[in-house]
Amino acid sequence: MSKQEFVRIADSELDIQRYELRRAGQEIRLERLPMELLILMASRTGQLVTRTDIVKALWGGNTFRATDNSINTAIRKIRVALDEDPANPQHLVTVKGKGYRLNGVNASSEEPLHPPEEAVRVLVLPFENQTGDSGQNTFCDALADETSANLGMLNPERILVIARTTAARYRRVSKSIAEIAHELSVDYVLEGSLMRDAGRVRILAQLIRCVDQVQIWSRAHEPMARGALEIQKEVGTALALEVSPALAEQQRHRLARRLPVDPVAHDAYLRGRYFWTRRAHFDAGFAAHHDLSDEDFIRARSYFENAIERDPTYGLGYVGVSNVFGATATHGFCAASQGYPKAREAAFRALELDANLPEAHQALAGVYYFYDWDWRRAEAEFLEALRLNPSHAETSRLYARLLLVLGRDAEGRAQFERAERVDPLGCEGSRVFGLVQAGQFEEVIREYLSTSQGSRSPLICQLLATAFEVEGRYEEAIEATVDALTRCNEFARAETIRTLWDSGGYQRVLQWYLQDLQVRRAKRYTSPFLFAELYARLAQPDEMFHWLEAARAERSPRLCELRTNAWFHRYRSMGRFRSIEKSIGY
Repeated sequence: MSKQEFVRIADSELDIQRYELRRAGQEIRLERLPMELLILMASRTGQLVTRTDIVKALWGGNTFRATDNSINTAIRKIRVALDEDPANPQHLVTVKGKGYRLNGVNASSEEPLHPPEEAVRVLVLPFENQTGDSGQNTFCDALADETSANLGMLNPERILVIARTTAARYRRVSKSIAEIAHELSVDYVLEGSLMRDAGRVRILAQLIRCVDQVQIWSRAHEPMARGALEIQKEVGTALALEVSPALAEQQRHRLARRLPVDPVAHDAYLRGRYFWTRRAHFDAGFAAHHDLSDEDFIRARSYFENAIERDPTYGLGYVGVSNVFGATATHGFCAASQGYPKAREAAFRALELDANLPEAHQALAGVYYFYDWDWRRAEAEFLEALRLNPSHAETSRLYARLLLVLGRDAEGRAQFERAERVDPLGCEGSRVFGLVQAGQFEEVIREYLSTSQGSRSPLICQLLATAFEVEGRYEEAIEATVDALTRCNEFARAETIRTLWDSGGYQRVLQWYLQDLQVRRAKRYTSPFLFAELYARLAQPDEMFHWLEAARAERSPRLCELRTNAWFHRYRSMGRFRSIEKSIGY
């Protein structure tokens, strides 16, 4: 552990990497703001930290917020956590008229005197489809995904579940459990399969301890739908018993609330989640500009609504509905006023059914972020979701985007890194998104041109196209755009763009994008924010501001990331642009 990661303050131990304060091995709870302030103070190693420094670090220099009371409250909570005498503090001292200083700070590369017990790492492999029916492939993927989510809630401090996107890389890979365990440093692996036996489909699963290759639990279930529920209930309990017997009853209680009564509802939810994830992980701006299909969203919504119809008490079904309505608006298929009120209603319904459902808190955070532009409430819901399931990489990714928008870049990077620890292979595209948001276009190009082209996801290609254009490398921007569209099976559009580039250059391509938007707007809803982005790219500020005002009037969801949107960087110093930013809440 580096010197910057572990700090001793008197008899307390600040573990920056774990985002944790301890005394005698016991964690001392601190809310986000006091913890961020303590980390800031510790990083200055006894130097003066002014209130201006604090506002800049924690609020991005936003002087429109009432920061004085927040700072005073955070200082008080830190002193309580450090067991200080409030009348005569010895460590966190006030320098009158200046700020604060943290005394007795000792950075060290040594391990804590009372290190916490390491969490065990669990990998749920994609379930193997041995039925001969390719239509069951999506069910196998979704079953593994949901099993991972359930295990991730078991006990976040003791059990860390590797994300499904990493697990998916091991589908149909001829590697032993020992090899996989070595590559990912996992302690347990759950593997399973669907098999057809005498016309009936059965689910088989086994939990293996990697250190000695011992099978600690196995089951076979039928029929398939009922088996999907029983597998998740039993494997969680088996793992809990292996790690800590005290967790077993807690796991039974949690799953009893999380899983539906009707197994058919669960089956529908799994299939809906598969289609939603496949489409939602595209860059919303690129997808909307190029009019990529909403077929996956439509199919996902159908499955989620079917799940609710089968079991009206199924909280995750409402989460799925909330996700679809929100994503449909964010990706530009309908106005925000048509999507997000329904997303809010479904998220609230999910929380009514289970207030401890992390996915429901994340869904509500998305409403506050993309539609209400209420950063405080959005952050509170993100943090609650992560408290309930720190292994939920999706929450960390979206929370990181909010932090970058607020100018809290260090925290945003920490959330992206947190997602990468949970999902070391699957967070690649999201981290690139963060680099683009932070305006680090050269780093995007340098890092991702050094990787194999064959391993790039459509999202990587979409973001590379943006980075190349901003840097003025237009030929490479065209190649990345064509590559991204080809990977999305948009062959005709890719060929048209290449032809336009060959005949008229990049300006001709942008003009064609504009004509395409105008034709689409005459036929159906088209977000005004898309026009604002395109006029920004065409260097036509008057038209850009006209459409930005229209986007603000209808609360276009992606306007929440106006500050970090690559196309508007050159206009941010303009007073008219700053006025729009302030009206959004920056």
